Amino acid sequence: MHAKLNFKKECFHLIALFEAIDEFVTYLKIEVNRSKETYTGYHKDLSQFHRFYLERWKVEPFVDEIEPFHLRSYLRYVAEEKQYKTNSIIRTVATFRSFFRFLEREEYISKNPSLKIDAPKKPESIPRFITKEEIERILSAISQDQDHGRRDYTLIQALRYTGLRVSELANLKINDVNLEEATITVWHGKGDKYRIIPLHPELAPILKEYLEHVRPKSSDPHFFVTKKTETKITTGYIRVILHKATQEAGITKKVTPHVLRHSFATSLYKDHGVDLLRIGKLLGHASPRATSIYTHTTPEHLREALEKLS
Repeated sequence: MHAKLNFKKECFHLIALFEAIDEFVTYLKIEVNRSKETYTGYHKDLSQFHRFYLERWKVEPFVDEIEPFHLRSYLRYVAEEKQYKTNSIIRTVATFRSFFRFLEREEYISKNPSLKIDAPKKPESIPRFITKEEIERILSAISQDQDHGRRDYTLIQALRYTGLRVSELANLKINDVNLEEATITVWHGKGDKYRIIPLHPELAPILKEYLEHVRPKSSDPHFFVTKKTETKITTGYIRVILHKATQEAGITKKVTPHVLRHSFATSLYKDHGVDLLRIGKLLGHASPRATSIYTHTTPEHLREALEKLS
């Protein structure tokens, strides 16, 4: 027993869980340049597991002491007591796998407990979307008497006509928007990958108006900035202004930036007959499978199909 313990100490660097979490997050931020949204999400998941471990077993663990049993206990806890949905559990398992792969590479663990953990199967789901009329109601609910209202109006129009992820919109820079060529360059991850999407004719003058007459004369390179601090708009702020406008419009559906992204893609496919390959290119999907969800059918489309029968 003693010989085994000594061998383990000689070959692996013992490190406490809380220290390993900090080191992993620093690695994500500095070495692989992950987005703030990504590394804060990992940090939240792992910190919650850390708190659970301390409360359940009353001891600060070294990472090489963590067994599959501990991970399964936590997953059972978040599923049964925290009522995590399947997608949240899948995300947590993915966090564990990334974290323990990092620890294995750094030689902090002698075995990877996450390899013994299975993620639940992702449920097939039809993406939520809203109609053109509902989007118009949301936009009409935004007062444009002041600059911040005109900026918020522009933000929602940008989501509507580009299908960008909320993080992509928040990170958009002035140099990424080419009004002359009517294109937007959308950067991915570390900044060495990008896609170029065309600028919708309805959106181009809205962006031009914002840039020339609404946006503060800030040195910040981001396209959308706050008037108070003259720094880039956060993803949280975009979600809040969309939520408020939806409530003001009297729409009871939960409308998020991702719902507008789904609405963009659904309209292209259902209303305009754009093929899935091109939709996937516009959305920045790495796999055609991700785009296939937009082949869902509404009751209205089924009714229209039946009416075509002679």
